Amino acid sequence: MESNQETAVIKARMDRIPSALSPELVERIAADRASGYVNPYRCNDDQVIRRIDRTTDKGTLMRPAFMRDTEKILHLPAYTRYAGKTQVFSFRSNDDLSRRGLHVQLVSRIARDIGRALGLNCDLIEAIGLGHDLGHTPFGHSGERFLNDIYHERTGRYFFHNVQSVRVLDALYGRNVSLQTLDGVLCHNGEYEQRV
Repeated sequence: MESNQETAVIKARMDRIPSALSPELVERIAADRASGYVNPYRCNDDQVIRRIDRTTDKGTLMRPAFMRDTEKILHLPAYTRYAGKTQVFSFRSNDDLSRRGLHVQLVSRIARDIGRALGLNCDLIEAIGLGHDLGHTPFGHSGERFLNDIYHERTGRYFFHNVQSVRVLDALYGRNVSLQTLDGVLCHNGEYEQRV
């Protein structure tokens, strides 16, 4: 379970987020779209980089490059296993606990909404959102800390779910997911890690 201090920090951050965009910002976003503005940080489908250049991974009109990453993630056995994992550990049965599968779908949806407003590649964002927790241990971040302590004690190395998520996509299943998606999965919790 997350500590009361972590919960308080999250609540304080949420209180600073406005419930709606200002009319000025909405107007600016609409003007950007109407003028054809392209965000300089956008990664277009023709910029996709894969370890193996295969014809079957080439983007098409109906299935652009990063949409292929999303489909590869959705069809992984590890993605199917999200269904049984909870976000937090509880000693009692509780239907109100969020499941990791729902969590990644909500992350993906919210990230796409933000990405659309910023003019970014929503297919790439969706792939990152759906794959970002594939390497999570059972019992959420508490399980990750426990596993990390045991792993470090025995090997001198550390366990991080974001690194394991990349291993799942790249090494365990070898689905030739784009390096952009792998980078997003690896860096998805960068701000959290930078606190230390």
